Formats: sequence, C-alpha cells, structure tokens
Amino acid sequence: MDSASQAFYAHNARDIAERYEAGASSIARHFSHAFAPGSRVLDVGAGSGRDLAQLHRSGFDAFGVEPVTELREGAIRHHPELLGRLEAGALPLDRPFDGSLFDGVVCSAVLMHVPEAELFDAALSLKRTLQVHGRLLMSLPAVRDDVGDKHRDGHGRLFMPYRAEFLQLLFERLGFQMIGRWDDEDALGRGGVRWFTLLFELRAGGPARAVDQIEGILNRDRKVATYKLALFRAFAELAMQEPRCATWRPDGSVGIPVRRLAEKWLGYYWPIFAAPVFIPQMQSETSTGTGVAFRRPMLALMEPYRNAGPHGGLSIWTLGLQAGRLSGPVQRLHLRALSAIATAICNGPVVHSGGSLDGGAVFSHDRSRREVVMSAELWRELSLLGHWIADAVVVRWASLSERFGYRDGVQAGTVLPLLLAKAEAERATLVARQIYRNHAVDRCTWTDRRLDEGFAVDHVIPFALWGCNDLWNLMPVTAAANNQKSDKLPDADLLRARRDQIVGYWTLLRDGAPEAFDREAERLIGRRLAGPVNWVDDLFSTVREAIEVTALQRGVARWSPLRSMAAGRLPA
Repeated sequence: MDSASQAFYAHNARDIAERYEAGASSIARHFSHAFAPGSRVLDVGAGSGRDLAQLHRSGFDAFGVEPVTELREGAIRHHPELLGRLEAGALPLDRPFDGSLFDGVVCSAVLMHVPEAELFDAALSLKRTLQVHGRLLMSLPAVRDDVGDKHRDGHGRLFMPYRAEFLQLLFERLGFQMIGRWDDEDALGRGGVRWFTLLFELRAGGPARAVDQIEGILNRDRKVATYKLALFRAFAELAMQEPRCATWRPDGSVGIPVRRLAEKWLGYYWPIFAAPVFIPQMQSETSTGTGVAFRRPMLALMEPYRNAGPHGGLSIWTLGLQAGRLSGPVQRLHLRALSAIATAICNGPVVHSGGSLDGGAVFSHDRSRREVVMSAELWRELSLLGHWIADAVVVRWASLSERFGYRDGVQAGTVLPLLLAKAEAERATLVARQIYRNHAVDRCTWTDRRLDEGFAVDHVIPFALWGCNDLWNLMPVTAAANNQKSDKLPDADLLRARRDQIVGYWTLLRDGAPEAFDREAERLIGRRLAGPVNWVDDLFSTVREAIEVTALQRGVARWSPLRSMAAGRLPA
C-alpha cells in the first residue's frame, strides 16, 4: 500500500471510521450471491470493520486484515465481535491467520492505493489466499473528480486510475474468470465519485500454468542472491522489446541468447557496483571476501570510467560502446566481463529456478547454441505480462539488496534508483546528432518543417517507456514537435506517411555508424541486416509492430502533428 495514503488513514482514523460506519456499504449488497453460505471469507483492507462485521452477521466465517493500527483498533471498538478475527496485514499479503486458504476474498477500495509497480505482486498474493473455485470480490473508483495529475487527492492519497477492463485482463491472466460486474453510485453520497465492483472466480487447477511458474520462482524459490530477479527482468525486457531474439524450436520450447542476457545484466549491475557504498548482491557477500563472481571483472571494466560522470560513467561507457570507440584493452575487459556474467547466469538461476515447483527447474542451458531454453508458454506469458513482471522484480530486487546490505549501512531507498538508472538520454543521442549534422539534415521527421541548428533528437519509442537509445530509435525533429510528442507514440497514419523520411535517416545513421546501427537493428528484427530480404522493409515493419504492441500493452497515448496543429498547439 502507498505509504502516504497509509499515513493519511492513520492520522484520520477516527473521523474516517465514523464516516464509514454512518453510511451504507455498496459492496455488501453483493455478498450473498458472491459467496456460498458459511464460506470462509477474508476482507483485505478491512478499514473500520464495517464490511467485515456485515460478513460475520450474514453467517460467513469472516476474517480481516488491515495495515493501519488505528483503524484496526477502531474496528474492534465499533465491532467487539471481530476480536480475534482481525489482524495486521497489507498487500502483497503473506498468508494470514493460520495460512489456510479462503473460499472468498473481499478487497473493497484498496487496489487504487497500490502503485502500479506493486500491482502484480498484490494480485498474485490475492490469488494465493484462495481455494480453487474461490471468489474474489473487489471494488474501485470508476470516477473521482478530486484527483490531480499525479493521481493524488488533496490529502496526498494515491488513487491509481485502474480501469475495470485493465484489471479484468490482469486477473484473467492470473487464472481468474470474471463472472460479474456492477457500477454503483458512491455510498457516502459524493457526487463526483462512482465505483465499479468486479467478481472473479479462480479457475480449476491442474499442471502449473506458465504464470504460476513465474509466481513460484519469484515468491517461493529460495533467494541467496539477486540473480533470479535479474534473470526475470532481462527475460521480461527482451520479451517486450526484442521478441525476435527468441528461437522457436520444433519441440515447443524457446531459446534466448545468453549473450543478450549477459549484456542486460551488465547494464543492471553497473550502477550498483559503482555506488559509493558497498551493496551486496548475495546473502554472504562482503566487500573484502568472495561473493558475486562477475563483480571483479566488471569493476576492472568500469575502472577507466569511474570518475566520468554519474553511476560510474555509465553514460560515457554506453556512448563509447555505441560509437565503436572502445580501445582494444577495454574491448577485452568487456568480453571478459560478459563471459563471467554468462557463466553466472547458466550455472546459477538457470539451474536453480523452479526448485520449489512440482515440475522442477523451468530453464535449461543449450551450450551448443549458447541459449537459455524455456517452454514457449512461459515465453508467451513473459511477452504479455513483461511490463508488470519487470516493475515487480525491480521493487523486489531493491528490497532484497537492502536486506543483504543492512549490516553494511545500505539505507532504505538506496537501491531502487540505481536499478532504474540508465545512460542519460541526451548524452546517448550525441552519435545520432553528430551524424545528422555531418549530413546537414534540414527537415523534421514528423512535420517536414525546416530544422535549425538547435534541432532536437526524438526517441520514436519514448525513452520513458523503453529506455532505448538505439540509433534506429533516434530521429531529428524540431523543438516544437519534440515537446508536443513528448512521451507519446507516433500514430499509425503518421508512421506510414513519414516512412520515406524515416528510412532516409536510417540510411544516414547506418553509413555513419555501421557497426552500432547493424548491431542494434539486428537485435530488434532478429536477423542479420545482410541477406536477400530488404532490411529496410523488415526494420520498418518491426518498428511499427513494436509501437502498436507497446501502445496496447502500456495504454500509451498516440500523437500526430496534424492533431496538434488542429488544436492550435503547433505552428502550421
């Protein structure tokens, strides 16, 4: 639960409880057809105890969890019969009470206070509390007119605008089926607030679905290092951003290049290893002893960049790699670090992921093809749920690192910014900018207006979504177009209309930095640019597909300069 929201409820517990207790419950009207008589039901986020008491009075074997001490105490005062039936607990839940599964769960007015990065874990934990065929009844705001741009109201409470359809997809991907939906007015009579209520049933079990394998590894596997989290983050990002890196095999499995996984890991661990305080990445790792096998070769690679900017010169290193300007000794250090990382991947999480599952390990290493192999079903789940999985893994990785580093003085909140660190977008565009200047480009990619000396370089797929500084993703634009497009994706008609301009700029980039352009484009399209197939058509088609899939999966707004001109925001 969001900490600012929790603090508000703690500070105002008495007033909130009195207001809730004085009003009717809109979700309570659904209890009788949501749950069978006498069912064991858990109220998650019980608040003042109003709904929990109603469940108890209605003959259900009802229990509740509530993270705010003041609200729990108030609930017992208002409803003494709840003593022994209400305990501390917040999403994501450990199994409450004696750990036995429930027939039903009520989660009313709770999930909107859960940040998106924590939503996947919260949803998985709700699933883990239920019996097969158990019911989940939840309610969230459909409309609130008191929430600002950053999804917070005037009291600082978080109100994530999760749509009913978005939650339906999330929970159905986790094995639920939606069997009911209702739209209600606000029970407290607030005119600017409306609610929706969803009822799900957990489908019958059987062999572990791919998403259950992911859940098992992330939640139940023993973790003495951050390696499993790093592996799943890399899988999720590659599934979303480089799906063609996968080799689809005749036996129904998929192979992912170990080299790409190692390159991802190098980027993840660089800011951590460059931090001024030692941050262990294994339970037993110390600054003077043994631990992460690839830390030493990575530190040797990082040494020349140590004082070259934020995060141990990450941006300078990335720029040099992209521009092909690494010296011979640095190239050898780079290969040595990647080799050490690849060995750690194949001997560690690939072997040991899934040990807590009935089916055992879920990955294998194909040494001859230098690939990590998994089921095609698991790869599909990573492709569909990758954004949520990556966000959830990063949060968990930060927490695990801080637990490992407690004795070394690693403070709470230290690790998360390091895990989110990337090469500075502005600095990373310097190679593309210089190529465009060398060729005196003078037309905006999106508007065809004349460029001046201070032209901008736009990320076709916004940096905020992919963190991608690949050359194919960098286009010259006017400052006005860059500001208007911002973190939006170009719409389909705009891409088709500006194809020739985009392809022309790709040709300039490939001529100016052939090694980098080919390497980056080949990762996206999944094949070498040389060959009988026209690379231009293949790359353009793949970029269009990436944009459309990203728009659908992430709910990102689309942009066209024609719409901006019609709105009077871009000079004609």
